[in-house]
Amino acid sequence: MSSYFNLNESLENLVRDLKSGAEQFARAMASEAEAQGKSEGCFGGAPGGTFGGAKDFSFNFENLGYPRHETYEQADGSLVFRFQLPGFDESCINLSFRGDLMILKATVPDRLRAESAEGRQPFLRDIARREYRVPADRYDQAAVKAVFRNGILTVTIPPKDDDLSGAIKVEIIKEGN
Repeated sequence: MSSYFNLNESLENLVRDLKSGAEQFARAMASEAEAQGKSEGCFGGAPGGTFGGAKDFSFNFENLGYPRHETYEQADGSLVFRFQLPGFDESCINLSFRGDLMILKATVPDRLRAESAEGRQPFLRDIARREYRVPADRYDQAAVKAVFRNGILTVTIPPKDDDLSGAIKVEIIKEGN
């Protein structure tokens, strides 16, 4: 089970390494182009900068670990997600389930959006859609509990009962000796 929860951290590390590698590659190509007296990267990158849009490529991965969160399983088997959402209002957060996925969406409140200066990347960004695996056969999605307190959204999904409460009991009748 622990390898399941470490998957997200591994993916974040992989993307961070990929982004770093793309940036190093772009710098090396820009340096090579400059040494050859070219004003642009080899495949039409911006003058003095990117190689084939490498900077844009790395930008696509910046939101992978956003919002920051942790996932763990409690002693009772409940699956818990804790999301850091400082500045968000609970009315701007949408949480739903579809199949084995829990889907998180959130929009920055208008009061904070207006404070962002033109041309600067805001501290808070909308969360268009983030998906987290919650196997419907193991967890009771209908009994989910979500609490938003001090900028932390805690989502607790209890395990499904193993007692087969919805099952039909078959009576066994003994015949003969």
